[in-house]
Amino acid sequence: MSPPNVVILAARMGALCYIVWGAFHVRVAHDIYVMGAAQTGTSQGRLYQLAAYILTIALFAVIVGAFGNWRNSARAYWLNLSVVGWADGIWVIVVVMPGYVPLFRGLIPPAIFILGALLTTIARRGARIPI
Repeated sequence: MSPPNVVILAARMGALCYIVWGAFHVRVAHDIYVMGAAQTGTSQGRLYQLAAYILTIALFAVIVGAFGNWRNSARAYWLNLSVVGWADGIWVIVVVMPGYVPLFRGLIPPAIFILGALLTTIARRGARIPI
């Protein structure tokens, strides 16, 4: 069993990673919304839809991170691990791998997610509570 301070620190640092990931994606949602304003018709609607989806996932990550991962909750652990992991997996497959963004820039959000996932995993295991 890990010392309690290490478990708490890992949980909170992991939560901060998810909060940073979410805050970054709130900005991304805004940028996509602005991009949509320059369009018309279906293109505009689809960009607004994408902005809303990204905003929803971003706010989800922030809220679950702040209220669940911060407290080392098992439910929050699985929620952010699966939702943020799925979102970043799609990002890598659909945008990064085809080369639509530079590799380094494209892998920064997944790196933040992986760090958050690693830290919250350490916290969950250190608490000796089944995950």
